[in-house]
Amino acid sequence: MNSNRKFLILISISILFIIWGGTQSGKRFQLGSARIISNLQKPLTSTASILDARRENQMLREKLIKISMEREQFQSYVTENKRLTQLLSFKEKSSYLLLCAEVVGISPYPNEGIILINKGRIDGVKKDMICITPHGLLGIVTDVAKDVSYIQTLNNPGFRVSAMDSRTRAVGIIRQKNGLILDNIPIASSINLGDTVITSGLGGVFPKGLFVGVIKDIKKSQDMLFYVARVKAFAPSLVEYVFIITQELPEEVPVSIPTPKEKIKRPIISEKPAIEPIIPEPKIRERMRKP
Repeated sequence: MNSNRKFLILISISILFIIWGGTQSGKRFQLGSARIISNLQKPLTSTASILDARRENQMLREKLIKISMEREQFQSYVTENKRLTQLLSFKEKSSYLLLCAEVVGISPYPNEGIILINKGRIDGVKKDMICITPHGLLGIVTDVAKDVSYIQTLNNPGFRVSAMDSRTRAVGIIRQKNGLILDNIPIASSINLGDTVITSGLGGVFPKGLFVGVIKDIKKSQDMLFYVARVKAFAPSLVEYVFIITQELPEEVPVSIPTPKEKIKRPIISEKPAIEPIIPEPKIRERMRKP
């Protein structure tokens, strides 16, 4: 019943607008109504535009985030590829047989100087094998499990290695004492700041010639009998990949190829037998016997 009444009211209003629209007053009413409706539509249109702009901005923001993430991922791939290429080049040029390993764990205490690598007994790693980086000496294998190994680095307080000044050949001991130092250097040696420190090979555990660091400070010991040099290590304390020296490659001995000697020309000897010369028999004169 109510719906029918509303329908009749709408029809009546429509007929009234049609009849009244032909008069001057009706036209004015229609024009005024159109202006009112137009002014009412403007805020609605502006609101819709704002909502559309917000949705578009949100979509653009999401696309920008996605592009930024893809760019960062691509950059990380490029950096990783460059790092692995450098590691491969170092391994190929090294005079040692190297096993590359990834660092999968580090000690929670920075001064402890212990790292964990993802290579173990099944990969041929043994205790007391030397750990290096492309920059220089890092540490030594102290414990080996099936598929992981523990490395004692230069930062460990118990680390010791015999080392020497590469210029003067003065020998000392590399150890930790509030930082890396080269201790027990003979007082007669003429070491200088900036000298390179390498392993000496004494003791038979560490091979000779591995880079350790550079001398940054020199002082005399308390008993005034030795020098103590502060050393800055070449190998960084935080690394992602390391190398284990499994074997020292033998030096290639150049093979000398003998050059052919000049052939001595020999006289050609005929295969025919030599003809012996005919020597005439001597004529013997018989003496005439006298009767």
